[in-house]
Amino acid sequence: MEFLTRLTCLAAALAPSAQNGNSSWGTFHAPTLPRWISSNGYKSSITIPWGSRTAGNSNPYTQWPSTQITRRYDFNVSRGVIAPDGYQKSVLLVNGQFPGPLIEANWGDYIEVTVHNNIVSGPPEGTGIHWHGFLQTRTPWEDGTPGVSQCPIAPGKSFTYRFRAELYGSSWYHSHYSAQYSGGLFGPVVVYGPTNVKYDVDLGPIIVNDWWHEDYYTTVKEVMAPGFQGRAYSDNNLINGRMNFDCSKVGTGDTSKCTNNAGLSKFKFQSGKAHRLRFINSGSEGVERISIDNHIMTVIANDFVERVDVVVKATGDPKSAYWLRANMTSCSTAKQPFALAAIYYEGANTQAAPTSTPWDVPDPGTCANDDLAITQPFYPIPLPEASWTQHMDIAAYRNASGNFLWSLGGVSARVDYNDPTLLQVKNNDFQFDPEMNVINYGTNSSIRFIVNNPTPSPHPMHAHGVNMYILATGPGNYNSTAIARPTNPMRRDVQMVQPFGHIVVQIDAVNPGIWPFHCHIAWHASAGFFSQMVFLPDEIRKYQIPASAAQTCRDWDAFTRQVVPDQIDSGL
Repeated sequence: MEFLTRLTCLAAALAPSAQNGNSSWGTFHAPTLPRWISSNGYKSSITIPWGSRTAGNSNPYTQWPSTQITRRYDFNVSRGVIAPDGYQKSVLLVNGQFPGPLIEANWGDYIEVTVHNNIVSGPPEGTGIHWHGFLQTRTPWEDGTPGVSQCPIAPGKSFTYRFRAELYGSSWYHSHYSAQYSGGLFGPVVVYGPTNVKYDVDLGPIIVNDWWHEDYYTTVKEVMAPGFQGRAYSDNNLINGRMNFDCSKVGTGDTSKCTNNAGLSKFKFQSGKAHRLRFINSGSEGVERISIDNHIMTVIANDFVERVDVVVKATGDPKSAYWLRANMTSCSTAKQPFALAAIYYEGANTQAAPTSTPWDVPDPGTCANDDLAITQPFYPIPLPEASWTQHMDIAAYRNASGNFLWSLGGVSARVDYNDPTLLQVKNNDFQFDPEMNVINYGTNSSIRFIVNNPTPSPHPMHAHGVNMYILATGPGNYNSTAIARPTNPMRRDVQMVQPFGHIVVQIDAVNPGIWPFHCHIAWHASAGFFSQMVFLPDEIRKYQIPASAAQTCRDWDAFTRQVVPDQIDSGL
């Protein structure tokens, strides 16, 4: 950190296009966001799209508005060479941007995204985009998980996703093909909806992520190889795709181009106004602690962990600048664990580096989410009775070949890209290979999961297709009956289980589909750390799955007859 604290000037050595392609994230050209978008334009219209619904009077899972509006996007996924922190490398881009472009919709809108896979060389790869936090109620084929809900989109082919914005808030999209999102294939999503907190300016998404200089596929090969010791180290930490890197630390023999003082992200505060900031952790492994020097952040939303919305009152000196800091915690494996961005007031010199000092708040070292007593959902939903309790222990081990693997519930899982689980169930095929780790919960309406983690690593557990009631967290194995606030438990789609600890979560199994339940550390999922949940199989068989799903599989089959993908990991 020493070389950064000596900075007095923040003039970037690289042009924005060299750092992030066509992206404006982290620059003064990035737009502030409206309260909502009109039916035919960007600015907020007079009529509130969700009518009289508020955060307190409407169940977000059942009472979304029907706006009859579709927001359409076109994504070109391709390789490009950029240098987010000054170290030049090949990155996966969406429309030439890193991070990818913003998807915007109002609560109740439909979102339609046509994804064109132009990863046709270097080498060619399949892809599939997961819309993180979107429930996909009765549209499980739109979940974007190759091998589970679809076949991968073959190189040179396209697929159109269409789904409803059922929940409102901040989220993100990312590739779910192997660990591909670690190579840059991700971007933010904002669904405008009611809020119970007033603010003046919405600064939009602030994406933080650990960053790896080697290609994601190389990292996967390393963590899957015999002799791997279970810890992969990131090279840097980014805020909206930007950070500096000390090029003297480039490894011996590495001939990649590297530029010092590449450039940091910058934001503007307006004196006296309340600003909404939408933090998204899109990292592969890093657990982040975020702060703004001399400013207080009030949390107004968790998820839709990975997403936290805060409101910050601009009470600083109108002629000053302040550091925004993202520091990876001690439970992350990072060579360079911190990131900086600059926040400027209207009278500040925007080329000068802030001189502010950080808050003195030590890392608690718990590698866990905040205590469940601190926050609760604004709209209360009482906990239903569980009809099934599933015990799932986490384990790490080496197989007979010496490869390092993770397992959940005793199985290190793997998907078949050519035969997605959803299509198997649709065709009444329940003869699952044991390594798929499929659990059929039948017609049980509420499933309680007790997950014990006797390993020294934290695990952000993510469930697709549902939100989880978070009932208990803590050290050791769960050996109690106590649960937190059963009248209104915390609800999230990701919950951290701490090292040598446990979580107890419950899921309303009312959304027919095949839904992954997995660790969101990219390398852990690659090493088999997931299960597939089958809810209401009789309803799945009644689905009229669009013909485009079958065509995507035919295209993938044709591609794999010519090029055999080297699926060295679980596929997830």
